[in-house]
Amino acid sequence: MRSLANIFLILFFADGFLSVLDELSSLVAPVVQLTMFRMQVANTVLLLAVILYLCLGIDRRLPKKLFVPLIAFLFICPLAAWLLPALGSSKLYAILMSALQLGVPPLMIARYRDGKDPGLTLPPWRFEGPFFGAKNTMLFIAVNVVLLPVVLATLSLFAADALALTNTSGFIRVTPRGLYLAERVYRRGNQTVRLTGMVHIGEKGYYQDVARVPASGRTVVLAEGVTDQKQVLRHHFDYREVAGFLGLASQEKVVIPGRMIDQEELQEPDKAAGNQPDILVADTDLSTFRPETLRFLDQVGKELQKTPSFAEAALNLNRWAERNVTPQMQEVIMDDILTRRNQVLLGNLDRALERYDTVVVPWGALHMKGIEEGVLERGFVLQKEQKRLAIDLKRMLLPGPR
Repeated sequence: MRSLANIFLILFFADGFLSVLDELSSLVAPVVQLTMFRMQVANTVLLLAVILYLCLGIDRRLPKKLFVPLIAFLFICPLAAWLLPALGSSKLYAILMSALQLGVPPLMIARYRDGKDPGLTLPPWRFEGPFFGAKNTMLFIAVNVVLLPVVLATLSLFAADALALTNTSGFIRVTPRGLYLAERVYRRGNQTVRLTGMVHIGEKGYYQDVARVPASGRTVVLAEGVTDQKQVLRHHFDYREVAGFLGLASQEKVVIPGRMIDQEELQEPDKAAGNQPDILVADTDLSTFRPETLRFLDQVGKELQKTPSFAEAALNLNRWAERNVTPQMQEVIMDDILTRRNQVLLGNLDRALERYDTVVVPWGALHMKGIEEGVLERGFVLQKEQKRLAIDLKRMLLPGPR
């Protein structure tokens, strides 16, 4: 156990040293190799921290006043940046936390060496005596019975946010308050593109806010919405029942005032700016989807129609997917639902930019990573961002009128 404890202390200090070096070098010239090595060491320290924390409940000789603060530090730093986005974007915060990780451990460890000699490890005599103590273990279990649900819930939200950040380029952020959706504005010369991340179910007020599209100059809204003109899907579905089950509204609540146009009108010569935007359904038709995707979507509709319970329908669909959806089929489904639809949208964006000053794209947040890449490739530059609370977890979890 002493070896594990000392390895953790040495790597904790090393992680702090690498963090200070990496943060300071990034101010001048970032070193990719240093950053990657730092991340490898940091991940190792986190893994050892979890193992060592569990060992605190087994080995009574491990000094809790030393290890609990160090382990807590590793998790509180990123959680604080998550809870307070201003800290996450602050270079000063990153440098300060790195300096603390580098400077504090030697001072704390010195208390457990009786000042006899400097170092980053615990001496052998600190591990003399009985290894196991029933009182120590029982107290550890009692404390964690209270803390564990809170810690697991927080870490689950944190992990969900990290996943959303990766898959949506930050258009979805998960916080203890709820689900936030981003809207970003891009400029190229005198033209503007506004990307509005959407979810299929959310707060009614969120959809009302999204529907207030500013119509300055010639404005068009490229709306999302797959059609089924050839009736290729037998079991259709919508999100209203799911929204009702959760006490939320569905995306159908987004009613943007404006004039509906079709593809032919999109090609017409320039016209004068109006008081309201033009609206074009800039999506594809189900007939363009491959059989694997249609089979999956049909099964979704079938399960939702078969039972009034959303939870039961979700379980049934999950069991069906485990039996029928192969990795190859999943790849086809994602390509049809995300990649190909994004290509259709970007084609409509190019045509819209030929005659409009402002293009608004209120599409699902999972599409936004690819759409944003396409917008940036066309020479647009991000100007500003705002976030809206789409799902209020506090309102959903606490009893009260809805």
